[in-house]
Amino acid sequence: MRVLLISANLEKLPDPVAPIGMACLASALQSSGNDVQCLDLCFEENIEDALKKVFLDFSPEAIGLALRNLDNVAYPETVSYLPLYKDLVKSCRRYSSAPVILGGSGFTLMPEAILNYVGADGGVIGEGEEAFSEILRKKAAAHDYSGSSILGFIRLPSGNPQRAARVEDLNALPSPDWSSLPLEKYFQQGGMGNLQTKRGCPFHCLYCTYPLIEGAEIRLRSPAKVATEAETLVRRGVQHAFIVDNIFNYPEDHAQEVCRIFIQKKISLQWSCYGYPGQFSRALAEEMQAAGCTGVEFGTDSGSIPVLARLRKSFTPEDIDRATRAAREAGLEVCHSLSLGSPGETPETLQETLQLMEEIAPTAVIAMVGLRVFPGTGLALLAREEGIVSRFHDFLTPTFYIAPSVRGMVLDFCRKAAMAHPNWIFPGMGINISPRLQAKLRRIGVKGPLWEHMKVMRQRQAFPEGTHA
Repeated sequence: MRVLLISANLEKLPDPVAPIGMACLASALQSSGNDVQCLDLCFEENIEDALKKVFLDFSPEAIGLALRNLDNVAYPETVSYLPLYKDLVKSCRRYSSAPVILGGSGFTLMPEAILNYVGADGGVIGEGEEAFSEILRKKAAAHDYSGSSILGFIRLPSGNPQRAARVEDLNALPSPDWSSLPLEKYFQQGGMGNLQTKRGCPFHCLYCTYPLIEGAEIRLRSPAKVATEAETLVRRGVQHAFIVDNIFNYPEDHAQEVCRIFIQKKISLQWSCYGYPGQFSRALAEEMQAAGCTGVEFGTDSGSIPVLARLRKSFTPEDIDRATRAAREAGLEVCHSLSLGSPGETPETLQETLQLMEEIAPTAVIAMVGLRVFPGTGLALLAREEGIVSRFHDFLTPTFYIAPSVRGMVLDFCRKAAMAHPNWIFPGMGINISPRLQAKLRRIGVKGPLWEHMKVMRQRQAFPEGTHA
């Protein structure tokens, strides 16, 4: 069957993100005997022309539309991507009668609501490699893709919410197929290649959607297979990759195995990752550095004990300090992601977080204001208890939780923090992040995650201290 896969992500800040989900899905569908073509819209100057051309040239029998994010999860400068997705479905209808099937992490969070909004025919909740292949098999065999028995498949008009589809044996899947995606262009424009070593998250943070998207059970990929995929990126000219695991360093023994095979095979790829500060050892940090890691971004959220407890974090400010020192002493750049205005936040806890960041002095801090509320999370329940959302709240409209005691002053706190700390980035306020700044940094040769180069930026006077890009 001829299948067109469309990546709808147009966001290029802070970096354009190569669609590894589409590369994985394309490979799985090809292995099932389908003729697959991918259309990545990220760098298309005229989306309508690109769509028209691919429909005329390929004439697909089924269309898969990948929704990575629903919005930029940034407050107060919030941007929803849903109108774009709705327009894309309309364009697909204009050029083809093939069914439009949605998927991706964004879709999995609110499948029925998104289906109703954009008007697609159906969607795959969770991981699509096996589920979408089965949908296409049934359509090819019986010209009927309804397949209500397919785990994870939902369709209109009835909407039949099901459990998310999960691939139990990740090692049985073929490696991502990047051949029809502009991987080199991502790297040329400052982005990175992507790798994945596992799926699933066993932690239960109050706001987190990872367990909803990937499940709570960790499923590990073969380190040897990850290394082979890293070598493929190098052959494609990619010099820096991001490991997309929600947490790379847990479980530690698996992370060590990945690092050791990278070292053994002498893979000349620089990479960075997300890290969990609760269990980040100096020994692992040193192996990561030897394996090509350049930086780690910790999902820290706060430097205050009561706020961390409200967020269900299983680490302390002391753990944050130890993890930072372990990474820095191993030669890694360090970033801490903060969520200012979380449940339990007060002016005093904001100061505690500020003081901790000043003491540990990371390379960069990425600070978000408030927390985007998604259904199915503990934060959604809390928001309902506090009257922020109703029982029938439309979560498609970006809604943010900001603790009542700091709601009137947190933005001012952020502005003052930015003026005093030029290595702090505030995506939702346009501080130290913008297309103009990004272009300037790329022109002076900055590669990889922009936050890793905050010191270099200042040294080269990419922008003067105390100013907002």
